[in-house]
Amino acid sequence: MLLDKLTVAGNELINVPAEEKTLLDLGVSKTDIPALLEQARITQLVAQCQHARSYAYHCESDGLAFEYLAAKAEFGDSSEQAEAAKTAWLQARSAIKSRYPKP
Repeated sequence: MLLDKLTVAGNELINVPAEEKTLLDLGVSKTDIPALLEQARITQLVAQCQHARSYAYHCESDGLAFEYLAAKAEFGDSSEQAEAAKTAWLQARSAIKSRYPKP
């Protein structure tokens, strides 16, 4: 895990390993370290969730979105085909969001 940005003694550091020993060696107060480690953990979880959702959307729901758009164009916005395609697409998106909840 990394801390994207960290300011220590007026110096801004980037991509700092989120490890207690490293942070201590850089001069970070021992009382500040738990919060920094938690921040790094949450940042990593958010990035993993974002990536997992993006990949799942690509694999599972993007094609359904194109089918919905095609049905709208071919049959009209309120047609049965467009409504069915829209429902399938939104259900797929909802399932992905449920499977990969944001931390």
